[in-house]
Amino acid sequence: MKKFLVFIVAALVALPMVSSAHGPSRQQVKEKITINASPEKVWATIKDFGGLHNWHPAVASTEMTSDTTRVLTLASEGNPTITEELQKVDDEKMMLVYKITGMSVVKTITFNSKDTPYFTLPVATYKSWITVKAVDGGSEVQWKSKFYRSFMDNPPVPEGQSDKDAVNSIKGVITAGLENLKVVMEK
Repeated sequence: MKKFLVFIVAALVALPMVSSAHGPSRQQVKEKITINASPEKVWATIKDFGGLHNWHPAVASTEMTSDTTRVLTLASEGNPTITEELQKVDDEKMMLVYKITGMSVVKTITFNSKDTPYFTLPVATYKSWITVKAVDGGSEVQWKSKFYRSFMDNPPVPEGQSDKDAVNSIKGVITAGLENLKVVMEK
């Protein structure tokens, strides 16, 4: 019995160490906005995969490199880029699904004796769903994203690369996009 109790105590002590040694956890951001414009009008703007620069204030230009791949050049210092791939467009459900396939490295630091890149956004394995639905004579747009932080190693995590940093960054991108989409659609 004494050996069993020692085993249980050892397992309880080791459990927090094991649970924190798995790397990053998948994160999610989901935001909605109501727009005083018809769902058809809003959907036509959103489903134009090559037209994100027309309504997202962070995007300076959009270049379509194929029918399903776009390169976004951002309107920030150094004009970093994000490459995205369209995965699905469903006109009946008014839903668009895309993922990030590449990003510029905006800087590199040495962290824990190795070079650590900082990408345009501090995320990895990013996928988004944008949907439009009719509500009260207008539209509700929901933008949901799932992702990991870009720093995939175990803690400690470099400044600006935490789960919280990744969530805050994506929340900022989505909120700015939805708020400006509302302005553009309600003109």
